[in-house]
Amino acid sequence: MWVVRFRFNGEKVFFGQVAKKFNLNITGYPISSYEKNKQLFVNLIGTIKGEVTNKNKILIYLKKSKYVKDLEEHNDFLNLLIKEDIKFKPFYSPFFIYLSPILIDNNGNYAYHLGSWERKEIEKLLTFIEKNYDYKLLSFKQEKIQNISILGVQPNLTEKQKNVFELAVKNGYYEYPKKIELKELAKLSGIAYSTFQQHLKYAERKINKFFYGKY
Repeated sequence: MWVVRFRFNGEKVFFGQVAKKFNLNITGYPISSYEKNKQLFVNLIGTIKGEVTNKNKILIYLKKSKYVKDLEEHNDFLNLLIKEDIKFKPFYSPFFIYLSPILIDNNGNYAYHLGSWERKEIEKLLTFIEKNYDYKLLSFKQEKIQNISILGVQPNLTEKQKNVFELAVKNGYYEYPKKIELKELAKLSGIAYSTFQQHLKYAERKINKFFYGKY
């Protein structure tokens, strides 16, 4: 299969604008798309990561947007039906398999990882992006697919468990050698050491069970 990785600056694209406006990181995975009355509609699932106050604001903003037709949310997990500009149709070719979720950082930069049996279909998309955006091609080659990461198929962590686990990862707790100890992480989180340790332990157990089928 032909596999491509690329990035582009999408701060003027809807979700890029949203990520930059609210200083959030957005992860999205397109499930399906269709055309109706000469308009393009896309079913997406996604998550938002950032300050809690901004998460609340972004939900209000999304629900009021003319681009969002339907929205369901639970914690930071979103299920959306959006109306896209028809010019974005090249992104949703039926020839594509999204191998990882789309990543949008808080500067509005998009990161894509997708595959296709048809090289020409990917080339069409790259031509469109090159004409319209400041982009960087990271890789484009034939390779065997070992896994597909679909957003929403993920460990069911509570909000507190997600927060402490993300804090640990961000600060190098799982690196070798460790860059930080649990007591320091607890201090950064602003919660008691024993409480932090408990939340992190439960998060690790759920992640182990999800990926390996056991604690």
